Amino acid sequence: MARYNIRDLIGHFVAPRSAEGKMCPHACCRNRRVHPANMPVILPSRLLRRASDDDLAAHYDRVQGGSYREERARAQVLHEMQRRDDEARGRGGQVAARYSRQLEQADAVEASYIAAENATRGNMLNKKGRARDINPRALLTGREADFRRYASDELMKYYQTHHRPTAASFRGADTRVAPRSTEPKRRQYGVRGHPSLAAARRRERQAALSGGRPSTTSSRPTRSAARA
Repeated sequence: MARYNIRDLIGHFVAPRSAEGKMCPHACCRNRRVHPANMPVILPSRLLRRASDDDLAAHYDRVQGGSYREERARAQVLHEMQRRDDEARGRGGQVAARYSRQLEQADAVEASYIAAENATRGNMLNKKGRARDINPRALLTGREADFRRYASDELMKYYQTHHRPTAASFRGADTRVAPRSTEPKRRQYGVRGHPSLAAARRRERQAALSGGRPSTTSSRPTRSAARA
């Protein structure tokens, strides 16, 4: 049985020998940090990334000697602080770029709305849309099914040649509203399954069974023959 005399970086006693000089596993730190006074001269990468700015500053003040290890420790802390500053500037740039894109998209939606309002002379909703008090701005950027349900004929005609300012349009998708035909589909004559074609085939089968030619006249008896 191993002796319970191994200490971690803080100085707590730990049972496994592999925990010597590692992060504190106790409930006070939960394997996340060590106290700056107990930090090693050369910080492990895990400890270097998780240490706070104040802890790194305190460690930098501790390693002000002239040895090679202390010079390396100072360079290590300075590099980590520079990395954190660059990362913070990068996050700030991403936030600024996202905010700029949002402004550009809002301007595009407003320009499309004004153009559609001028083209339709303000008649942007049909009777059902006016009854439901639909917001035309939300209609332009919403689903295509809602647009077809509540948009006026003038607005539908306008966005047949112009892209609706939806999120998909900013990703490069084609958001023009294609017209849909509402005419009933006509059944074509002469295709398979038509009643007249089926009747002609029945007459041909009957003629083949009787041994004669298919009759072109009706098989129904005339009125004079019926009287006889």
